[in-house]
Amino acid sequence: MDEAGGVLWLLMNVGFVVVLAAALIWGTMRWRRRRTDRAAEVERDRATLKSYRESDQNTAR
Repeated sequence: MDEAGGVLWLLMNVGFVVVLAAALIWGTMRWRRRRTDRAAEVERDRATLKSYRESDQNTAR
C-alpha cells in the first residue's frame, strides 16, 4: 500500500510539472503571436495617454 501512495505522489507531481510547462509554452506562443500591427500600436498609445490625462485630472481635483 505504501508503494501505491508513492507512485500516486510521483504522478501528481510530474503531472503538475507537465501541465505547468504546457501552460507556459502555450502562453509564450500566444504572446509572440499577439497583434502588433501599427494601427493597434497607435490605438494602444492613444488609450494610454487618455488614461493618464484622466488620472491627472482626477488627482488635481
